[in-house]
Amino acid sequence: MAKLTVNGATIAYDDRGSGSPAFVFIHGWACDRTCWSEQLAEFSKRHRCIAVDLRGRGESPAAPPFRAGQALEDVAAIIRELAIGPAILVGHSLGGIIALALNGRYPELVLGVVTIDSPITSQTGAGSPRSVSLIREAGSMRAVEGFIGTFAYDPPHAGAAEYVERVMLGCPADVGAGMLEDLHLVGEDMPRLIREADAKPFMAIWAEKPLGDPAWLREHTTFLRQEPVAGSGHFVQMEQAEMTNSLLRAFLDDVARDPRVSAG
Repeated sequence: MAKLTVNGATIAYDDRGSGSPAFVFIHGWACDRTCWSEQLAEFSKRHRCIAVDLRGRGESPAAPPFRAGQALEDVAAIIRELAIGPAILVGHSLGGIIALALNGRYPELVLGVVTIDSPITSQTGAGSPRSVSLIREAGSMRAVEGFIGTFAYDPPHAGAAEYVERVMLGCPADVGAGMLEDLHLVGEDMPRLIREADAKPFMAIWAEKPLGDPAWLREHTTFLRQEPVAGSGHFVQMEQAEMTNSLLRAFLDDVARDPRVSAG
């Protein structure tokens, strides 16, 4: 585990392997970098792999603000500090939204984007203000336990279920609520963000019951590659690690063959 101080906060991250393009893995809401263990083990054999703990998660101290807009600035700063751009961003759930927003603001840092069961819809974040209020009023992530419980596939994956209980539901309320504070504002910009991601290699991996809207996403993109993973709940990269890794290897092939990349 390594640490960097960026934008006034200390960010913990794993830094493994060498080789380009580099991968930057961004965890989801109330999660931490340990959800990427299978991907780091595989891709660090040939690529430099960075997996971050966003503010207040894992081993990164809780230094507000925790919102997505700040997270993208922190991840962008790490890419610059480590001189690994342009990199492939892989984001799970909210991490995928952060990846899209980072690409929209700093496209020069991004080679391609992979989202994993991210809440990409025509109304991304529309319900987040209510969730923020519920969490803050209760002072606990237990206020949204019912929603979080829908992330598991039936039957639930033991590792993912334990992770949800320990990491997500154990997230401090101020951090969990803060991570959703501006999601509805990012969502208002979603059509532009996905168009800009579609201008370079872009893949959306989905759980069997997607958190987002693949049909809406298809209507607003031209080159996007979408990959549903049967038998998977929300934590696709944990529940179906081998399939996720296979899709990421295929994405590397897409990047290598994409004329837009070579032209750039």
